[in-house]
Amino acid sequence: MVQKYTWNGSLIADANHALMVTDQYMHFLNTFPMWHKDHEEVEMLPDGKVRFYIPRDAPRQRQVIAFQQGFRTRGSALFINWGAPSKHESKEGKRMLDELFHASRQRGLARKFSYEPSRELIEALRPQYQARLDDNFRHRDDFQLNGYSLREFKELYVALLILCAIHEYICYPFDRFGHPIPVSSLVMVKSRRMWVNELSKISKIDKALCEKILGDLTLNPSTQKGASMCIHPFVPLDDFTLAVAPQFPLASAVDDNILRMFSYTFDALFSAQNTEKERTMIERLRPAVSRFEFEPSIELPDGTTEIDVVLADEVSSTLVLAELKWSRKPNRPLERIDREKEIEKGVQQLKLIRSFSRKDPNFLEQRKKLPKSISDYTNVHYLLVSWDYWHWIEPEDGIAIVDFTALLAALNKGADLDATIKKLLTYDWLPVEGRDFKVRPAMSSTNGASIETMLFTPT
Repeated sequence: MVQKYTWNGSLIADANHALMVTDQYMHFLNTFPMWHKDHEEVEMLPDGKVRFYIPRDAPRQRQVIAFQQGFRTRGSALFINWGAPSKHESKEGKRMLDELFHASRQRGLARKFSYEPSRELIEALRPQYQARLDDNFRHRDDFQLNGYSLREFKELYVALLILCAIHEYICYPFDRFGHPIPVSSLVMVKSRRMWVNELSKISKIDKALCEKILGDLTLNPSTQKGASMCIHPFVPLDDFTLAVAPQFPLASAVDDNILRMFSYTFDALFSAQNTEKERTMIERLRPAVSRFEFEPSIELPDGTTEIDVVLADEVSSTLVLAELKWSRKPNRPLERIDREKEIEKGVQQLKLIRSFSRKDPNFLEQRKKLPKSISDYTNVHYLLVSWDYWHWIEPEDGIAIVDFTALLAALNKGADLDATIKKLLTYDWLPVEGRDFKVRPAMSSTNGASIETMLFTPT
């Protein structure tokens, strides 16, 4: 499989040096552009280092950052897990993987190997990776990308994941300690034509369409904004050869990454289609709120804004007026500024809703959206419900911010809307510093300059 690309001698030293420098330099790239935009606080330390502080630093903001980095609270009654549990390969798939491992690595000390996976093995692994994408993709399958649909993209990516999983298993036999890693075969290297043929055969997608999708997934840092091997896993080695490091597709948040790539490359097309994010969130909410009064998308009579969700529980005399925001996670530091503006806009919209509701509390009753006036409810909450990216907003006069997945989990478990929202607003579902995560200054140095940034790590 791999013939002329060999991992040895000076290449190892050069690669290790480049990785070390890049790792250090990335901290500079993440902080200085934001500092130039007056977004980061900085302090000169006596030893000459520059220390950058967390924007909006506060205990709650640290909890929110940790939550978005994947830390979760221990012992909370509210368990948050988006998507289905990971599915492992079948016993038959595991048996065939073992057989392929023994056949391809008969000489255990070899640094290279070659193999040809059987159709039976590919089909045995398909359900696992098909389910993984189906469970975790949050956008509709008919969303149109660059001449192909999200459904067609998923079919090709399932094929890529199957090939990556097979290669990864042969390289790293996780249940067999002591086997050396075949360093010269860790990367999958094929001609572009071979990739297209193999992916087309597994995905059953036309070769011309495979070629188009593969082109969009090919790395070109000189022309691609935010280029990354998680977004563009195919790396050109020359005009005809593409390499894939299996770890990147296998660990990638594929749903977010394909849409991020599409938005960077075809911004106008993406914006024209990406207008139904709130509707997607509403459809996710419907099954969880079937026992309550539920009304989506109601424009204020003065036309200033729209209430995305009205949720009422007559038994507990509780009303929720919600603004929904689905803000894609930033891929680059400067994108955080735009995402934060979206959150601030949501807060301003809630203030308009709160002001109008207090001035004219009967307008929803008059439109037959509620059985009584807003002023007749004992508990009224104005919630900014954010999916993916948000920052801490201090609750103020009924206005508060919550994570969409946390709200969804709480609604699925709670029968009383008042108790559910009040429990949610304790924020005990956020991880706790010192128990679930810790924050420490981490130093980075390059070209004689040193900075300290705050690093979130497990306890």
